Amino acid sequence: MGFFIVPAASEGFNNFRYTYLKGNGKQLMRGENTNVYRQVNDNDFIFVNSFNEETKTAFNFSLEHFEKDKLTYKITASRITWDPKKKTYILYDYTKRTVGELNDLIEKNPEKPVKFKFELADLTPVVYIAETLSLGDLIDFIDKERKRGSGNINTYLVVLYKKYSVPVSAFILTIIAVAVSSMKRRGGMGVNLAIGIAIAFSFVFFDKIFGTLAEKSTFSPFLAVWFPNIVFGILAIYLLRNAKR
Repeated sequence: MGFFIVPAASEGFNNFRYTYLKGNGKQLMRGENTNVYRQVNDNDFIFVNSFNEETKTAFNFSLEHFEKDKLTYKITASRITWDPKKKTYILYDYTKRTVGELNDLIEKNPEKPVKFKFELADLTPVVYIAETLSLGDLIDFIDKERKRGSGNINTYLVVLYKKYSVPVSAFILTIIAVAVSSMKRRGGMGVNLAIGIAIAFSFVFFDKIFGTLAEKSTFSPFLAVWFPNIVFGILAIYLLRNAKR
């Protein structure tokens, strides 16, 4: 379910959460949309000073094309926008500089339609996009974003590793619940219930802390995702053995 069904449901939930439950949610949904620099394929690099998702418009656009690590041409425009009717991009104050062996060739046009093999929305994908992808699509997406030089790789890796760790977490917490409920203590089941709730909240706290640490720093996403399972797995073994006595 976590590999295929949950991602599809997550998209609708997050769309609703960012649209209606979060203040300024539509802007937060796209994350950072200023000074965006991306590698869109093996040869092309693009930069925009700012990007408006609603109008599909980017400002201070530039595209650099390389062949064998050598710049062959560069396109700049003060503004680029998507024309859905013609399915093409419109570049304003268009300038193309083609690098020659002796002289550069410069082409200028106040407004020029151009077809590109990328979408402006790819510059700033929604912050929760990784949660909406199935396992295979997520792996492909991470590989593509890594080639583009995305700064959100750790966030996507956390989502990937959690697809494997969440079932293990559920199993560990189930063992802890069984072990705690089978213990005989003074005070009856109320004490066991309080202990179980405290352990569950502690697990959620550790999971959130280490997940955020991996997303916001250079801390290993793999270790961040699996560390709570390791700690509470050891606790589960201890409680299970103690419950047998």
